[in-house]
Amino acid sequence: MPFTANDLRYRAEQSYPLLYAYLHRNAQRYLGALKYDAFEVDTVIGHVVEQLVRLGILGGEDRTPKTALDWLTDAQFYTFLSRSVRNKAIDRLRKRRLQVNTTAELEGADEEEGDNPLSDAVESIWGETPFSTPEEISLHIASQRELRNILKHCITVLRAAPNQLQAVMQELQEIGADDLVDALSKELDFSFAAEPNPHISQHKDHAHKKLRNCLQQQSSNLTVTIALRLTMYTTKHSTNKNVYEVDVQTLAQHDLTKQDVCKGLQELVSEGLLDWHGEEIVQLTSAQLKRLSRFYKEE
Repeated sequence: MPFTANDLRYRAEQSYPLLYAYLHRNAQRYLGALKYDAFEVDTVIGHVVEQLVRLGILGGEDRTPKTALDWLTDAQFYTFLSRSVRNKAIDRLRKRRLQVNTTAELEGADEEEGDNPLSDAVESIWGETPFSTPEEISLHIASQRELRNILKHCITVLRAAPNQLQAVMQELQEIGADDLVDALSKELDFSFAAEPNPHISQHKDHAHKKLRNCLQQQSSNLTVTIALRLTMYTTKHSTNKNVYEVDVQTLAQHDLTKQDVCKGLQELVSEGLLDWHGEEIVQLTSAQLKRLSRFYKEE
């Protein structure tokens, strides 16, 4: 076999090209009429790769606990990969056929088989093939580790609010992040409450707000920093209570130049989060402030 689960865990850079080639070959095989559709092929491959990263198989090394997949024989592991590709391919075929059928009904037109959009090859909306080089998978794994560490730090801050910590830990468990829950439980000496909290959704909302703020504070991304400062330093307009404003120089403070601030503001404009055209005073609405408080992106 060209690679094994152990290779993916401990030698991700060397094994990823082989994994990608195997997934690509099987994706085209199971997608049938969509096999030349770059977006659909990338979607199937990306789904399996994300699954492997989440489970700690791809690049997990000894930082993530081993799962049942690590103990499969090579043949069983390849069967698992093939089945994962097949299931996602079937899901994409069903969705695309539903979309095509609905469009045909709305337009009231019967298309010749030669013009069937299922046979058309389209450019992927993701641009390049995901993780097409060993360097890209290494950067992805490194960024995932960094984000995981930041998230752990921010969750740890919630220890002062036990109900909010309980809500977040429960949510992590529900989405399958058992390894992170186990690690945090040991670090925080945490155990799940025997009785469910009737106000869990309210505690979860408060916890999410704290986590978003913490993640923004920990980020080194310029655009995230500017978004955070906009939520911190804006004040209500003197006459229009629905408008908030802040001076560009106030956003600069002592660690950013005015040029840095303008660059960050322009990025927020391109993200559709801000209306700003180079004025000295930045004005925004309460709705924009709310969206900015939720804004986060990696480097």
